[in-house]
Amino acid sequence: MDAHIPILKRAGMVLVVLGACDLLAIRSGLFLLGAAAGIGLLFGSLHVASAVRWLAVFGLCALGVMLLAWPLMQPVDLTLTQLKLQPRMLPSLATSAIWLFILYWLNRTLGAPAVLAARRAAGHKPRHMGLPAASGAALSALVCVMLSLLLHGEAAERALRDAERRFGPDYRYHVAALKVSNEQGGKRVEGLVMAWNGSEIRNIPVAWQEEANGGR
Repeated sequence: MDAHIPILKRAGMVLVVLGACDLLAIRSGLFLLGAAAGIGLLFGSLHVASAVRWLAVFGLCALGVMLLAWPLMQPVDLTLTQLKLQPRMLPSLATSAIWLFILYWLNRTLGAPAVLAARRAAGHKPRHMGLPAASGAALSALVCVMLSLLLHGEAAERALRDAERRFGPDYRYHVAALKVSNEQGGKRVEGLVMAWNGSEIRNIPVAWQEEANGGR
């Protein structure tokens, strides 16, 4: 009858440990909330288990789509050059892979038959994971599309021209970030252009002011 309790406690302990590590490191409120959820699981809360599983599926699909789309957001040659010249990227990729595994594990653990049976016995309605999966994937896809449109518009073209004028044809160029701020009398555009060749990667900040009537 209580076969689900050890499962919830196992998942709860993982969340508490992650929250404790976060408290000692980057002190993110997100992980502190995770620790609080972990305490709820340690007390056997089926409501908390359902909420954590929902969020795990959402995060799993959101992060998965983001990782799949990331190589498409910049030239493949730039990505390969970064892996070659900036090996510090590898720990970040490993961290993302670890989080994918943790989210997958939480989903499988809190969706175990014993947990689902305990929810049915307690009179809880079944929660289908299609909604959080679709929501997470759609949110990441929307963010990627918006970034792609922003980084390939008129402002991005000007950022590329400015960077190439300063550093010449010995590099390839890619707009990595753009920020448009509305100000009185016009708007200010700030961005970051990455310039690279086979032996070097440069981060080039660009910025300019645009008047309300289109002047610059």
